[in-house]
Amino acid sequence: MTRGIRYFAAWSASTAVAVVLSYWGVQSVLGAGVPERPQLVVGPQTSTVPTTTTAAPTTTTTPTTTEPTTTTTTTTTTTTTTTTAAIPPLPPEEGMWTEEDGQRVYLRSFRLQGGMAAIRFAPRAMDSISATPRQGYAVNVEKPADAVVVDFVSAGHRSRLEASWINGPQWRVIES
Repeated sequence: MTRGIRYFAAWSASTAVAVVLSYWGVQSVLGAGVPERPQLVVGPQTSTVPTTTTAAPTTTTTPTTTEPTTTTTTTTTTTTTTTTAAIPPLPPEEGMWTEEDGQRVYLRSFRLQGGMAAIRFAPRAMDSISATPRQGYAVNVEKPADAVVVDFVSAGHRSRLEASWINGPQWRVIES
C-alpha cells in the first residue's frame, strides 16, 4: 500500500510541475500576441480637504497647593491638498462653439461604429481631443495639414472620420 502512495505522490508532483510550466509558456505566447492597450492620460484635478484635531482642556491637581493647575490644549486645523486624475467632459455630439485666445472654436464628438472621437475645429489648429475605440477595434489618429483623420479598424470593419476647416468646420464619416 505504501508503494501505491509513493507512485501517487510522484505522479501528482510531476503533473503539478507540468501544469505550471505549461501555464508560463502559454502566458508568454499570449502576452506577445496581444497589442498594448492604450493608456488614458488625463490632467490633474486639485481638491482641498480640511482636517481638524481637537483636544479637551485638562485639569491637574497637585497635593502641595490648594489651587488646581489648569493646562489648556489648543485646536489645530491643517489643510491637505490632494491631486487626483479627472477625465474632462467630451463636447456634445451636436457640437458647441466656444472662444479660446480670442478665436472662435467649434468642439464636437462623433459616435462611429468603431468608437468615439472628439475634435477641436479651428481655422489654423485642428486637434483630436480624444479617440476611444470600442472593444475589438484599434485606433489611428493622423494630422495632415489643416485636418484630422481618425480611423477605427477591426478585422471586418473600418470607421473613418475626416475633419477639416474650410470656411468653417467640415467632416465626413465613412463606415466600410
